[in-house]
Amino acid sequence: MIRADIESIIMASGPIPSLIVLRERATSSNRETPLRSLSIQTGSVEAAAVSRGVDGVTTPRPITHDLFLDTLTALGAKVERVEISRYDAPVFYAKITFVHEEGDSMREVMLDARPSDALALAVRANAPIYIEDDVMNRVGTVLLRNDEQPSRDEELEQFDQFVQTLSPDDF
Repeated sequence: MIRADIESIIMASGPIPSLIVLRERATSSNRETPLRSLSIQTGSVEAAAVSRGVDGVTTPRPITHDLFLDTLTALGAKVERVEISRYDAPVFYAKITFVHEEGDSMREVMLDARPSDALALAVRANAPIYIEDDVMNRVGTVLLRNDEQPSRDEELEQFDQFVQTLSPDDF
């Protein structure tokens, strides 16, 4: 399994599908190899539900994914992880793993889900997202790294130097 994060959500409207882009998480073991990404097409409503979870948007009344997460919490269960587990063109499949304490032991339950629902729950529950190796190898794309890009501190320093050269007449 490959750990991943949501890199971006590209919203579309009408008959054009929206995209949820997952990016392989950098680790010390994959430092030298290019990172990969996986784009999952979904509807605009589903993409918006994931986006609201990423942005931490709360509503006066819970929407479906918030309600489900509240229900899990009330029952003493939690979302342990989400897996993008299979790809049968053009459909992706996902699994959500829940854990629930039963006495002295933990019970693990895995349910089939649409990737958009699984990701919407994962971001709300702060649960890790994984992609099956076979799925990433078959459908993932390579992200090129540019190690020549300045670090965040260097970029801020360059911007600060630029601002120092400005005068009111430049505006």
